Amino acid sequence: MKIGCISWSHRNSFANGEMDIFKWMEHCKNDCLLDGAEIWNNHFESLDESYLQKIKEKAAELNLPVYSVATKCVFGGFSDDEINAAKSTMRDWLKATDYLGASIMRISVGGERLRDAERQIKVFDSITEVICEGEYPEITVGIENQEPGVVQNVADVKKMKEISDGKLKVILDNGSFLDKEDSYAFLEEALPDAAVVHAKFFDIREDGSDKILDYEKIKMILQKKCYDGYISIEYDSNEPAARDVPKIASYLRKLL
Repeated sequence: MKIGCISWSHRNSFANGEMDIFKWMEHCKNDCLLDGAEIWNNHFESLDESYLQKIKEKAAELNLPVYSVATKCVFGGFSDDEINAAKSTMRDWLKATDYLGASIMRISVGGERLRDAERQIKVFDSITEVICEGEYPEITVGIENQEPGVVQNVADVKKMKEISDGKLKVILDNGSFLDKEDSYAFLEEALPDAAVVHAKFFDIREDGSDKILDYEKIKMILQKKCYDGYISIEYDSNEPAARDVPKIASYLRKLL
């Protein structure tokens, strides 16, 4: 397993101007000693090739691969125009993901009444349609489970897998549950269909462990299922991420 981080963890540092993508990448490599970086769409200044090239060069300079790009596709009220706009968004971000050499693209799905069965199928069909255009066969596309959301339980993952013929994966958020005890069963059952695991940390101890989720238990599940992908730190706290994510990364390295 490799350890990375999604830049959403440092959203407050981006918002107040303390960080941009380049400073964040340096922090990930030099302070957190991470194996790779996952960049959230809100932290891109643009998708211009010249800007993406600078990110690519920084990744090479630091030996810090961008393994995932995280974006959002909004289906709104599911009119034809809104569905086509969501597919267009996906194509734009697939192109950027490919340019950066990332192998995973995470999609967060937005829209009205996403738990409606017909709309859920429309989301899966629409995203699969773009995947099947075949422009980026090396990129694995996943939908992040969110509560509430278009994918939020094991039944949804199975439905997504069936409708997409296995082309769509889950970006497994192990903390996106109102009842955190549900996290462990979901992790165990959905892990075989996960492109990456988002490791949520909410309230950490001094050693970097979490007070909410039991990472000893999570470690046992990951090992049992022989997971060998990225563990992507997602720090869901308003405490200083630049101070705390290095502690979390150190804790995970020792644990795993």
